[in-house]
Amino acid sequence: MKALSPDAIDTLRHLNDVQAGDKSVTPPAAVVAELLGAGLVAKAGRDGVEITCDGRKYLSGDCD
Repeated sequence: MKALSPDAIDTLRHLNDVQAGDKSVTPPAAVVAELLGAGLVAKAGRDGVEITCDGRKYLSGDCD
């Protein structure tokens, strides 16, 4: 998998820590595009994103 930017990794970690549907996460468009392109997040609602199983695997190597 392609290496992510530091901002994308920080955003992915934050998404992993918040509840689904939490609107407190508003990553910059470039970070969202990077994570969507890598398949690590999915669109959630109108403006949000949520971490995917692949995103959790990227962070921890384990996903239920």
